[in-house]
Amino acid sequence: MNALGFRTKNRELCRQAVAALEAERPMTLRQLFYRMVSAGALANSQKEYKRLGGVMTKLREAGDVPLTWLVDHVRSTLKPSSWSGLDDFGDTVRHAYRKNLWAQMPHHVEVFVEKDAIAGTVQPVTREYDVALQVCRGYASLSFVGEIAGQWAKVRKPVYAYYLGDCDPSGFDIERDLKAKLARYSGREFSWHRLAVRREDFERHNLIALPVKSTDNRAREFRTRHGTACAEVDALPPSELRARVLAAIESHIDPARWARLLEVERLEQETLGELVGGWDGKTNLDPLSRPGQEGPP
Repeated sequence: MNALGFRTKNRELCRQAVAALEAERPMTLRQLFYRMVSAGALANSQKEYKRLGGVMTKLREAGDVPLTWLVDHVRSTLKPSSWSGLDDFGDTVRHAYRKNLWAQMPHHVEVFVEKDAIAGTVQPVTREYDVALQVCRGYASLSFVGEIAGQWAKVRKPVYAYYLGDCDPSGFDIERDLKAKLARYSGREFSWHRLAVRREDFERHNLIALPVKSTDNRAREFRTRHGTACAEVDALPPSELRARVLAAIESHIDPARWARLLEVERLEQETLGELVGGWDGKTNLDPLSRPGQEGPP
């Protein structure tokens, strides 16, 4: 990394930020900001957040930090799926098949997160284990809850839900509201566990304790139940969040049975590959790409 192009006060920030990204990548800019605040490299202010953003933009534009090390999980690209031909589609089919291993596990497991940024952080774990990841984006709408509750009502096994959200009046009230709606509309019992942020995280992970907003009408109840310190879930290291989700999921898995089912999945994928393998090079219907064929004048 070449930090010589930065002012003296930003050179140490560059070093610490790149070191954090090397250990925790990928991260959102807000997650990196909280790492720098916890390390004492930045003050907890909007001005310092913008300062970090400017530094990281320069480092990435210069090629000193790969673009993929910092991610934006809020913005997305919307495009229908398409393929160059049936052989290309066959490759997609081969890799898309997944066996529902949870059908033979004793519990139904889902993970809930308060915001999009955290969804991107833990999704590698939930995707690997084929676990539903529900993104609340603040207070859950009735449509959002109704769809989940309808699915839970059909599940004939214990349901376990894990939640990651902010430690502040809003974060806990969003969680309370979500649990109440799920209980009301699913009509069933379920186990609920908060994975983050928890009280012990402030000391264990050196989180910056933000004050409770006195103007929040939920402040008194929050102080009574949870204390006077607030923190966003983004402040916890991404690796810690992924580790907690992983541990929660694996606690519901029978390792021996899971391994056998993975082997069955592999064999089924091979069978599917043989079925679609005959498509390669035999189903190109585009006259413009056939040897000896000419297109329209």
